[in-house]
Amino acid sequence: MATLLSMLAWRVVVAAGIAPSPAFTTVIAIWGAVGALLAMYFFSRDATRRAQVEAERDALFRSEHEARQDAELASATKDRFLATLSHELRTPLASILSWCAILRNSEQSKKGQQGIEVIERNARGQARLVEDLLDATRIQTGTLHLEHAAVPLVRPLEAAIEALRPQAESKEITLVFQPPQQSPQVLGDFVRLQQVVSNLLINAIKFSPAGARVWIDLGADAEGAMLSIRDEGIGIADEFMPRLFSPFQQADGTLTRHYGGLGLGLSIVSTLVRLHGGTVQATSPGVGKGSTFIVRLPARAVSSAPTHVPDASRVAADALCGVRVVVLDDEPDVLLAVATLLEERGATVLPLATAEGITDVVTSFAPSVLVLDISMPGEDGYSVLQRLRQTVKVPAISLTAHARLEDRDMALSRGFQAHLNKPVSEKTLIATIQSLTG
Repeated sequence: MATLLSMLAWRVVVAAGIAPSPAFTTVIAIWGAVGALLAMYFFSRDATRRAQVEAERDALFRSEHEARQDAELASATKDRFLATLSHELRTPLASILSWCAILRNSEQSKKGQQGIEVIERNARGQARLVEDLLDATRIQTGTLHLEHAAVPLVRPLEAAIEALRPQAESKEITLVFQPPQQSPQVLGDFVRLQQVVSNLLINAIKFSPAGARVWIDLGADAEGAMLSIRDEGIGIADEFMPRLFSPFQQADGTLTRHYGGLGLGLSIVSTLVRLHGGTVQATSPGVGKGSTFIVRLPARAVSSAPTHVPDASRVAADALCGVRVVVLDDEPDVLLAVATLLEERGATVLPLATAEGITDVVTSFAPSVLVLDISMPGEDGYSVLQRLRQTVKVPAISLTAHARLEDRDMALSRGFQAHLNKPVSEKTLIATIQSLTG
């Protein structure tokens, strides 16, 4: 009864124009002992400003939500673009480098061999530029991740030296390295540590004159593992030293500069070393007097491990003798190159350019291992493998130009035993097949 009277009284007040609208209103009724209504009090407060504030807040919330959606869409679009860019640039490099490996192992004239070496060296240089651009974007967006494991530091160092020795020899530059009896072992990402060494060596080779030497030293002290790379190159001017590890910085940025590159290598080195918990610094006596780069990794990650001496010999001609390989790739140039490369090493290869009818063909072929591309028209490598797994129970390798960490994780989670990025070296491809086929 009291509530009903209060509501009726309030409607009368509003109808009379006494209360503001919108408003916050409190109604107090005073009742007598026998239930008679003695008095009613109305307290009304203008809510116009509060309504405006709430409307503005809702508008800001909607605006922020739309901006976040636009940013997420832009980020996803950028990621797709980078993945596509990586694929489109890596795919032709894969066929170029595969054919270089094939021709290098065949009988060639001296000039022919020199030509092959030039093609291979420049193709690998282009591959590194692609990787630097992608890494720079990953660093900017915070999507660069490391896979930590116990790594004897001498191993990525030797791998980098072995890969860059042809480039050094083309300039008659001697890489001087004496492996220590005990290698410092660090907690880090093997591939990224090799990238650190490679970028520093590329820098030393590029800026050193023909016939010079580059010294590589590896050791450990109380502060941790220490890697030093010293060259006899052009040195570093004092005024450029503060900008040395900044991205896109070059001492000579004119149209007449003598040295190529994007100015990203040292910036990426600095970021990768920092992500490993270490530091990198450079010293130089001055222009024309060479330079030294020193990388330190934290003491908590260091322990003794035997050194590893890499096998510098070429892959044996019969390395894959008795191995039956199915290679599926929709790019004809890559398919022919990879199939030829494997056949040159003794494998029996079934090359396929399409997944149409693949189950029956592969089943009758009885392969030892599958090498499948991922990005293909009509059906991707994941679904192809899923179909084949119903009848063919053999190891599978994803060989793809999609080289992000998430691409590797996806491949392994979808049933592949190994994931290789295009362009892949002959040694890596054959060693992976050997490890999966025993």
